[in-house]
Amino acid sequence: MSTGCIGLGMRLTLACTIVLATGCFSTASQTQFEALAPVSVKPPFPPLQNPDVVKRLPGEAPVACTPRDGGTRFLDMTDAWNLGSTGLKLVGNRLTVADLDADGYPDLVVHAVTSNLRQPIELPDGGKRLVWQLMNRPTPDGYRTFVDETGNGLFEVFGGSPTHYRSAQLAVFGDVDNDGDLDAFSGTYTDPTKPGTDPGDRSEILLNDGTGHFTIAQESATTPLPSERMPTTSAAFTDADRDGRLDVFVGNWYESYGSSYLGVQARLYRGQGGGQFSDVTQLSNLGTDDLGFEQFTQHRPAYGVTACDVDDDGAPELMVSAYGRQPNLLYRNDGAGRFVDQSVASGFASDSNADSRDNENFRCWCTANRADPKCAGVANPSIGCPNPNQSWSVGTDDAAWRNGGNTFTTWCGDVDGDGKNELYNAEIHHWWAGGSSDSSELLKNVSTPGMARFTRPGNGPLGLAFPHPTPDWNEGGLMAAGGDLDNDGRLDLVVAASDYADQFGLLFQQKADGTFIDQGLAWGLRHECMSGLAIADFDRDGDLDVLAGASTARDCARRWSKNEVRLYENQASDTNWMLLHLEGDGTTTNRSAIGAKVTVKAGGRTVTREVSGGYGHFGMQNDLTVHVGLGGCEGADEVTVRWPDAQGTTQQFTRVPGNQFMRLKQGAAEPFQVK
Repeated sequence: MSTGCIGLGMRLTLACTIVLATGCFSTASQTQFEALAPVSVKPPFPPLQNPDVVKRLPGEAPVACTPRDGGTRFLDMTDAWNLGSTGLKLVGNRLTVADLDADGYPDLVVHAVTSNLRQPIELPDGGKRLVWQLMNRPTPDGYRTFVDETGNGLFEVFGGSPTHYRSAQLAVFGDVDNDGDLDAFSGTYTDPTKPGTDPGDRSEILLNDGTGHFTIAQESATTPLPSERMPTTSAAFTDADRDGRLDVFVGNWYESYGSSYLGVQARLYRGQGGGQFSDVTQLSNLGTDDLGFEQFTQHRPAYGVTACDVDDDGAPELMVSAYGRQPNLLYRNDGAGRFVDQSVASGFASDSNADSRDNENFRCWCTANRADPKCAGVANPSIGCPNPNQSWSVGTDDAAWRNGGNTFTTWCGDVDGDGKNELYNAEIHHWWAGGSSDSSELLKNVSTPGMARFTRPGNGPLGLAFPHPTPDWNEGGLMAAGGDLDNDGRLDLVVAASDYADQFGLLFQQKADGTFIDQGLAWGLRHECMSGLAIADFDRDGDLDVLAGASTARDCARRWSKNEVRLYENQASDTNWMLLHLEGDGTTTNRSAIGAKVTVKAGGRTVTREVSGGYGHFGMQNDLTVHVGLGGCEGADEVTVRWPDAQGTTQQFTRVPGNQFMRLKQGAAEPFQVK
């Protein structure tokens, strides 16, 4: 493939991540919120126009903090937001959140899990919607609702079509032309082995006019439709070389699922600033190959990609979440957009358990090969073994490159408040595969300058273990997201688990000692067969709401008849918080500030957040607006932004009041209140 510019409208062919008083945070009782009635809070924030300068808190002493209990309650407000059976009847599993019209409120893009089909604009009776663009709009009585504006161009067919939307399976958003609005990477999955199912659509960059209306980047009009069919599964906007223009990292599935272990090369495309991108995968030292399984250099089948700064030098690392028990990839950035593979050395590739003796397929093989030294002491299988010699492939199933996990999503964020981003891998793990197959797990960041490094404290000690209700258990980890759900100043985790019996969304509240407890049932967020996840403050009342999809795959078909989407509204709005909308200068820093690091100190604790340009399984993206819980503190002693430019420029704001939605603009002397 050429490494020259492609009008990434995109015709992408992938050949071509508060110092708070300790007394402020005790754990709430699990019955404290039972009497709450379903109510929807009127939004306190108008749009971004005509902001006022934020008045700083008076005095010089640390900001005042009073004790408060942690905890919250979620209420199913799907119908109130026009998403349920009385409204849009929203279905879909791939949920992406972004403020598409810059009005200060997060909008929603949804893709259904489908084959590679174009969507008829006019659906027949009973026809299934595959794509949605839903705008967050005010109601006449002052509340918020979602309005269907799918015809705004986000799914237009290259060259135009009066009858169909383009085949699209994912989307992430960032300001690629630095004009102040969020543009889109719209990803299309096309099976390379099935040309007969190819509708002719390819991944595209679409430019936003500022109102949420999109057009394919004009340069695409002169770009021939590429012949290559790419199985695109994931994407993340990032500024890999910190030149002020967004790049996009794209992940792909198997080259031939079921007949080959090889994936298709993940690709990095460098942004030129106007919707054009060039393939710099090889130039950036990201090339993998089709031979190096034993050396861990093979193309991986990716179910997700992630871009975030793990060694805290201001430059984003790139990660590939690999399927098929193959090791994950982590590339450390040298600061200028060239990368070195630190997957194994960092501890990110997989856990250290390589013992296959509890794998049921290996036990089957041993029933026919008891004389083999590898079978010494191996227990009899717990499953039937009709073809013992076909259940285990010596030289493949016992190879080092097959001791990883089935990683769907890698989420990045600072969990412990030390300023470094942890990673959480969401994995599917089956009982019969044994301990050598990786479980979903939090990786603790212990990186040093020049070296990414993680430890694995373990799910048991941290309180993050999945329940195993039966001997033949499954862990269905698909997606993960972090956010301070109860505004106590500590990051909580939500894991979407699905597809198998007894699977549901796990809501892990972080306690004061850094361990976790599943509060999904107590907080009203035990969503069964959760497949699809987004976190955002949709009503701008200062707490994070949760959007959850539902799977109908396998055992989940007994719970859901269709892929319903539910919006769970958070009731923690009587707590202290701040919302920060970051805006880069559009020259040295990308305008959407993707990659910026925000540090908030209040009352003795520190909270850090990194602005993310999308990650994970089929285009997860949460609100670009940064949410910080302040616990019992009325504001922050300091808010510091490290902008994602080549110099690592920082700005500091002192004595910033809480309970406001503010804009922090690069170079501005004061934060602005969103009006």
